[in-house]
Amino acid sequence: MATRFTTPSLPGLGLNRIALSTDPAVKQTLGTVFTADDGHDYILAKASAGIASAAVCILTEPAMTMATGAGAWTAPTIVGGVPSGATAWFKKTAI
Repeated sequence: MATRFTTPSLPGLGLNRIALSTDPAVKQTLGTVFTADDGHDYILAKASAGIASAAVCILTEPAMTMATGAGAWTAPTIVGGVPSGATAWFKKTAI
């Protein structure tokens, strides 16, 4: 089960930043969910393949990996997208 919390500030890794799992900025575990000031839920997940900037994604549980596809999540809007194996906050954009 994912850890859920609401926060006015981002824990560790910023919304538009990616990191390898070894990055010390990644303080939460994969699957951590929070509600940001914009009202959207975000989940910390790992890209199972390269994901383009702002691409719609599918979450695979319990691995907490994301892949491009018709899912409920959107990759961060960043130059170059999210490379395979990188960790990022993905925004929930569908119910």
